[in-house]
Amino acid sequence: MKPFRYVLPVLFLFCLLAGPVRAERPKKDVLFMNSYHDGYQWSDSILEGARSVLDASEFKIDLQIEYMDAKKYHYEDVTGMLRRLYREKFAGKKFDAIIVSDNDAFSFASQYRDELFPGVPLVFCGVNDFEPGMMAQGNLTGVVENFDPRMTLDVALKLYPDKRHMVVVGDESTAGVTIRRQVLSVVPEYAGRLTVESWARLSLEDTLKRVEKLPPDAFLFFIPYYQTVGNRFYTSEEVMEEIYKHSSVPIYTAWGFLLGHGALGGWVISGRQHGQMAAEMALRILDGEPADAIPVVQSPTGEYGFDYNVLSRLGIDESKLPEGSRIINTPKAFYELPKELFWTIMVSFFLLVIILVFLVLTMMERRKVERKVKDQLAFQETLMDAVPQLVSWKDRQGRYLGSNRAFAEFFGLENGASAVSRTSGESLHDMEYAKWADEADMAVIGRREAFRRVRRELSDAAGRSAWLEVNKVPIRDRSGRIVGVLTTAENVTKERDLERQLLQSQKMEAIGTLAGGIAHDFNNILTSIINSTELALGDLEEESVTHKDLDRVLKAARRGGRVVNQILAFSRPSTEGFRSTDVGAVITEAMGLIEASMPSNIKVRLNVAPALSCVLADPTQLHQVAMNLCTNAFHALRDRGGVIEARVDRADLTEEDARALGVSPGEYVRMAIEDDGPGIAPEILDKIFDPFFSTKDKTEGTGLGLAVVHGIVRSHRGGLQVLPRPGGGTIFEIFLPRAENTDGDTGRVRRSGGPTGQRILFVEDDEDQLHTTPRLLKAMGYRVSAVGDPEAAALLVADDPGAFDMVITDYDMPGLSGIELAIRIALVAPNMPIILVSGREDAVVAAADLPCIRQVIIKPYDKEDLGDAIGVVLDTR
Repeated sequence: MKPFRYVLPVLFLFCLLAGPVRAERPKKDVLFMNSYHDGYQWSDSILEGARSVLDASEFKIDLQIEYMDAKKYHYEDVTGMLRRLYREKFAGKKFDAIIVSDNDAFSFASQYRDELFPGVPLVFCGVNDFEPGMMAQGNLTGVVENFDPRMTLDVALKLYPDKRHMVVVGDESTAGVTIRRQVLSVVPEYAGRLTVESWARLSLEDTLKRVEKLPPDAFLFFIPYYQTVGNRFYTSEEVMEEIYKHSSVPIYTAWGFLLGHGALGGWVISGRQHGQMAAEMALRILDGEPADAIPVVQSPTGEYGFDYNVLSRLGIDESKLPEGSRIINTPKAFYELPKELFWTIMVSFFLLVIILVFLVLTMMERRKVERKVKDQLAFQETLMDAVPQLVSWKDRQGRYLGSNRAFAEFFGLENGASAVSRTSGESLHDMEYAKWADEADMAVIGRREAFRRVRRELSDAAGRSAWLEVNKVPIRDRSGRIVGVLTTAENVTKERDLERQLLQSQKMEAIGTLAGGIAHDFNNILTSIINSTELALGDLEEESVTHKDLDRVLKAARRGGRVVNQILAFSRPSTEGFRSTDVGAVITEAMGLIEASMPSNIKVRLNVAPALSCVLADPTQLHQVAMNLCTNAFHALRDRGGVIEARVDRADLTEEDARALGVSPGEYVRMAIEDDGPGIAPEILDKIFDPFFSTKDKTEGTGLGLAVVHGIVRSHRGGLQVLPRPGGGTIFEIFLPRAENTDGDTGRVRRSGGPTGQRILFVEDDEDQLHTTPRLLKAMGYRVSAVGDPEAAALLVADDPGAFDMVITDYDMPGLSGIELAIRIALVAPNMPIILVSGREDAVVAAADLPCIRQVIIKPYDKEDLGDAIGVVLDTR
């Protein structure tokens, strides 16, 4: 430690010796006129470059800086005020030199220098579109902001040879108009290769909308400009960043200060370099050299500069860039880290010593630090408002310290600062959620640990039910002490609705698969019962007691078949009988029947919009949907009375609405059945479409009504949703897609004549049906050969293809299915008509591509169904 005791005395002595030397430097007064405002990076870099040269000179420079603010205000609006201001402000003041940056300050100084600054030499920099006539006023020199657009355009076309369209983006400021003219002046050299469009009088919002619609063969050339949105001023860097967020095409520029804010790059010029060159000229003038003797620098300056982050985003290989290009934001290699750490430590130690020695100098930096803090806070606010999640943070007492825009919009607050210093109960409308939020915050602070992905239901600012997925983490200070709680929440209402829809779909699919299998077995059993009963009835006298008993058995079996059909209606509803249907007519007919059967305390209303499109549907199934929904509404209203209303109108589903319903977007016919009853309890809303679920007494329903509705709507490729009715009650909305090209219903073809002894091969693996159905066919006048083995049936036809006029086969058989048997028969007897019998609708789809299968009969069937099918096949043979 002993060597360090001499450091402070030596430094103090150095300061004492340096003081007199520095005081002996001649003093010079220099006026620096900035066209723009403090904070505009281009002109700030010019000033920074000028300062770096002037501060290191042999003169003691008293630098007077004036800002014209021509980016925020038009040049014509401020010149008069500045003229009067400077005339009074600098009355009696004599400057040794004037440095002006950019066109507006140069124009102002040139116009009023004889009045305001007579005889003072003028040095300009950052001036565009320089003309020799500007030198006529004399006693001036400077640096022209001269860039060659060809350098940037050539590299742009080299990186993207397929680009054909350039958009020049700028403003109508003096510099903007001048720079745009420079860019457009070289465009004729690219005739046939490049078309050009100029955007100059657009707001930021309009610019962003146009950027999003640019074609893939376009690119942007960005001229720095300032934008005002409301009461907020956006710098060129902020404008560039906004355009970059919305752009999918490259953005080129000629100004180095825009690199790092979204520009890909190009041949860029440096404001700092311009400022340094202008300051060096000013020093030559202060040293006695005439301004007119110093030649104006007009040759283009700059270098190729690019942004590594933008190169990576656009997938551009660095090897394609011009040799010697400067690339910013390049990742540091891992082996450089120790070296940087070493120098960081050394520099930090050196700075610490300097701070201890020159502590008084820190007071001069206070304002600069305060400005940086404000900029950081403004950036933090902008960043938080850009986050789509609901973000808020509280202190240990549960009072808000801040929140972002998404939080304010969701909870109906005026802005993010509205909740500051208030609790959840004082800020939020949903008191239950506010109470939970406060308790959760206290739990995070008490347990000193975060909790994540907790879903809560609440009401948003509009009173709609919503779901949030909430995360809460403790906020710690540098010492690790918990000082508050940070909360982020994501609105997952749409995702949860989609999850519920998917679970409902999967549940119905599983139930449908089970129901389909059960229905198939029941159909086989019922077919045997029906056929056996019909045979037995044929052997008895109609007036006998046994005949009447068997007739009741037959009716019961047919009722059982209808119950099975109901099961199939929500498992795999049939599309047979679909045709172009007027939904309004079907609902009008159904509501007429409903109205006639309703008690006097229940009113029925109907509202059908005119000129509705038709839908491809089965009118009988739509009739059943209306009857089931109205019956459901009747049970809700029968005790207290009320109104049942049916509406049919047109609806256009957007992408979002269609996704929620599980259908495709487009034009639909909407059928709505609503009642003003007590409504459906939220806890059972997810179960109402489940088969056999019912809130009624066992004697009042089977629980299949809404399940059948769900199945029918899905089979029509439609959507179904249940909504609470304002004021109480329930609304069922059904959306059916508009029919495109539909064929009319041809009706059922019946055979004109009776059986004439045709030969039928009947194939069935079920023993009961193998004995009963052939007897039915024989009783109808046909000659029948019954076979229980499909392989044996295939061999019979192969041995003598002309031995049979028709084959009737079951669909589900062991070893060889009905479809496979049909294919085998078609190979040896291609004209042999086949009737396929099955207990499930899958057979219709499976037989659609086999022309030899002329009819499909769904079990259970009776004598009449069988006779009609055979007659149709024989008549169309």
